[in-house]
Amino acid sequence: MATLIKFKHYFFIVIFFVFSLCSIYAQEEKSPKTPSKCGSKKEIFTFGPKLSLNFANEKSFSSEFLAGADLGLFFRISPGRLYIQPEINYQIRNILEEIDKFPQITKSKFRTHHIDVPVLIGVKIINLNFFKFRIFTGPEICFRLKDQQVEKNFQLGLQAGLGIDIWRFTIDASYSFLGHMQPRITKTHSNIFKLGLGFKCF
Repeated sequence: MATLIKFKHYFFIVIFFVFSLCSIYAQEEKSPKTPSKCGSKKEIFTFGPKLSLNFANEKSFSSEFLAGADLGLFFRISPGRLYIQPEINYQIRNILEEIDKFPQITKSKFRTHHIDVPVLIGVKIINLNFFKFRIFTGPEICFRLKDQQVEKNFQLGLQAGLGIDIWRFTIDASYSFLGHMQPRITKTHSNIFKLGLGFKCF
């Protein structure tokens, strides 16, 4: 129940965020166009590889964040300032587990493997030819692989962040909140911070 309440809380935050993005976009469309030497270039569709460094923890195990990695592809559909960016990533998380064995607490590390699929909606606050500044949010689903304890385990949550584009390079910083969807797993969720570098193939 606590996880469900948190999901509702984050859901309303995202709805407000998306509404704000749409308002910004509507105001931009209504504003008069003025010529500029540093004008924006339309990128209706682009895709490319993306490598990310992630810092994850599991609430039920430990509050400490450990470094992992993501490797995948992103696809960006962008008719204007607004854009949609689905991704598919192979994700490796390193988790620290704290076991309370009186009179001491033992710590052990283990690794989990995931297929991570976020679908992000964003807006380009600055949209120039060689530089763009973006904010984004969207749902994220994550399937766990190679798990001996829980089969067919998946998580659903939200991701939000900001990014910049310099020429064909993209740099994103984001936060994900992911909760387990199995009825028997109700007291744990994942917090993941990511710093990603991508390259637009065209």
